[in-house]
Amino acid sequence: MKVTRNRHYETLTYLGLWLLVIALYMLVIIRNRSMDNLTPVNLEICRRMTMTLLPFVALFAIHNWLLIPRLLFRNRMTAYFLCVMGAIALVWTYQYFHFQHELAIRPNPHPFPPAPRHIMPLPVFLDLSFSLLLVGANLVIALLFQRFADRLERESLMKANAENQLSYLKAQINPHFYMNMLNNIHGMIELDPDKAQDMVIDMSRLMRYMLYDSAQPRISLQSEIQFLRNYLHLMRQRYPADKVAISSIFPDEIEMAGVLVPPLIFLVFIENAFKHGITYREKSFVSVSVRIADGRVEFNCVNSNHPAPEPHTPGIGLRNVEQRLNLIYGHDHKLETIASESTYTINLTIPIHETTDNHN
Repeated sequence: MKVTRNRHYETLTYLGLWLLVIALYMLVIIRNRSMDNLTPVNLEICRRMTMTLLPFVALFAIHNWLLIPRLLFRNRMTAYFLCVMGAIALVWTYQYFHFQHELAIRPNPHPFPPAPRHIMPLPVFLDLSFSLLLVGANLVIALLFQRFADRLERESLMKANAENQLSYLKAQINPHFYMNMLNNIHGMIELDPDKAQDMVIDMSRLMRYMLYDSAQPRISLQSEIQFLRNYLHLMRQRYPADKVAISSIFPDEIEMAGVLVPPLIFLVFIENAFKHGITYREKSFVSVSVRIADGRVEFNCVNSNHPAPEPHTPGIGLRNVEQRLNLIYGHDHKLETIASESTYTINLTIPIHETTDNHN
């Protein structure tokens, strides 16, 4: 659709230029005839103007709709230049004989005095110059619009590729989430079957959100925060309060009104915090906070860091969310990780996307 619109702009550009040429041509004729006290415009003037401009229109049509698309844009350069020179020569030959004919039938051949045979008559020289100028201007405009069309096509392909990658990455997040949650419930079945049943119910709520609400490219921050609250509630049921401290700080509904974020953008960091920051051997904690400041959403996740026999490598979920951030925001986001002997911190800052309907 953008390419079609671009072609319409190109057609309008050519139409405007031709109207400008005709208007200037008419103004010059009217000015010269007015200085000689002659009728500014009559049928003879219109006939002469038509016969003068018709070869240029034919040259433009051949060059613009035949030679450029079929030869130049297909990289047949030699054939293109040969055909251009042939078309100009053909048009110039017609103009030369037309000029000689007009000169012969005119009662007074002046104001064009006879010129030496080895010198081209000035009107014929001007016709040749205008033909070269017309072809050159047509070539420049066509190349500019072709460049715009190529850029639009590249941007469209890049956008489609980015959307496909995002869809693929989001599709990978759901199985990763389900695998972790099923492992959590499986571990709780033997310890507390009643609590495991409650966890299944809570998980069904999370699945409903992931299957339906998160299918959109942007979702309200309120919905995303509610999802995080449900997830943290599920984790509180799994871990004993005397061993694992889970805390969260979220903005109020007024602050979040109208703010949009990519769905499930924070989940992987919290999952990793529970996966790698919790141990039953000693006290552990996970702290999550989200705040809105200076037109940006700031996410912070801190978990306890326990020495491990082998350092863990980043999982598929973390790699996916990093790729999603790069595809969605490019360089307009900030993700930093800070590891110390006792804590592991994730700080993520993303720009705010707002809806047109803000309920402040």
